[in-house]
Amino acid sequence: MMNTALTGVMSASRDLSVISNNLANAMTVGFKRSASQFGDIMGSSQNDQPAVNIGLGTKTQVVRRSDAQGSLQQTGNVLDVALTGAGLFTYGQPGATTTETAYSYSRAGQLTITPTGQLTDRNSGNPIMGLPVLSNGMVGAQPQAINLTSVTGGDLTKIQSIAIDQTGVVNVTTKDGATTKVAALAIARFPNEDGLQDQGSGQLIETAVSGPAEFGRAGSNGLGAIQQGNVEEANVDITTEMLHMIQAQQAYNGNSRALQTDSEMVRSAIETLTAR
Repeated sequence: MMNTALTGVMSASRDLSVISNNLANAMTVGFKRSASQFGDIMGSSQNDQPAVNIGLGTKTQVVRRSDAQGSLQQTGNVLDVALTGAGLFTYGQPGATTTETAYSYSRAGQLTITPTGQLTDRNSGNPIMGLPVLSNGMVGAQPQAINLTSVTGGDLTKIQSIAIDQTGVVNVTTKDGATTKVAALAIARFPNEDGLQDQGSGQLIETAVSGPAEFGRAGSNGLGAIQQGNVEEANVDITTEMLHMIQAQQAYNGNSRALQTDSEMVRSAIETLTAR
C-alpha cells in the first residue's frame, strides 16, 4: 500500500511540473504544451492465479508534446513570420556557416536584422537558416544563414522593403527599385517529431529518436505556409491548464495523506511490538 501511494505522489508531482511549465510559457511565441500520460504498474498475480493481477500503483509513461496549431496573432511587423501547418523553422548558432550542423528548431518566427545584415531570432540571437534560391526558381538543399548584405553592397540603408511570401522566399527591394530573392526559409520536419528534445522556450533539437531533419520550402510536400506579419501563439489554454493543475494537486494531496497514514500504521505496529 505504501509503495502504491508513493508512486501516486511521484506521478502527480511530475504532472504538476509539466503543467507549471505549460503555464509559464503560455505567452511564449510558438510554444507547444505538453501532457503527461500515465500507466498502471502491474505486479504478480494474487495467490499465483494468472487471471488476477495486483495493481502496484502508477507511473508516468511519457510526457507528450502537442503539435496542435496555435492561434495567429497579427503584429504588422514584416520580420514576424508564422507557420500554418506542418514544419519547424530552422535556426543555427551565432556565426553559423554553410557547413553548420548544430541546428535548433522552433515554431517561433520573431526575426530581426543584425548590424552585419544577418536575419536572426529576436530573442536568442540565433540566425534563421534558409535555402538558396536557384536561377530556375527552385531551392538548394543545404541550409545556410540568411544575410541581406549580398543585395545591398554592405549598405543596409539601401533596403526599401522586405517581403516574405507564403513559400518562405525572402524578397528584398532596394531603393533603386530592384527586387532580389535572397533565400527561402528552411522548414524542417522529422520522421518522428515526438522524439525531438525540448530545450526550453519552444526550442527543440534533433535526437536519435526523432531521426534526421528533412528540409524543404514552405507550402511544398505537405509543409505549412508562411504568414508574414503574424506570430503563432502558444497552444496553451490557461483555464484548461488550471483545471488540470487542481486535479493533479488533489491527486498529490490524496496520495500524500495515504502515504502518511501508512507510515503512521507501520510506526504504531512497531511501537506495539517493541512494547511487548
